[in-house]
Amino acid sequence: MKFSTMSDSEIIADLCCRIKDARIEQRLSQIDLAERSGLGIATIKRAEMGGSVTLSTLICILRGLNRLHQLEGVLFDAEVRSFNAQISGEKQNAPLRIRKKAVSADEAEKPPVENNADASAVDWYISAAENNILW
Repeated sequence: MKFSTMSDSEIIADLCCRIKDARIEQRLSQIDLAERSGLGIATIKRAEMGGSVTLSTLICILRGLNRLHQLEGVLFDAEVRSFNAQISGEKQNAPLRIRKKAVSADEAEKPPVENNADASAVDWYISAAENNILW
């Protein structure tokens, strides 16, 4: 589906339809989903009808549907670029800062601390590729 050619209202309608389809596929009633997600039945109905919901509500619904892992797809491209840079040994371009952080003389002399986030990004990418995570 090409979301870039759809209007906002069409994207919302499609998302709401997907939520409802996922609920029905799992043979859950709206009441069951409300209980599993910790939300009220009116909130579930509003989400399925295309009403206004917050990002927190969407996260609760996805958690109730056991589909929270699919949010990884939102940032999938950034993870792929990071993974490819690690594989090829390229140095990643750091994002531009709007304001420079003031660094004291003591901090400037300290060696950088290694981050284990790089290893977890590689593990995540491999897992995502093996499981074909899609929305």
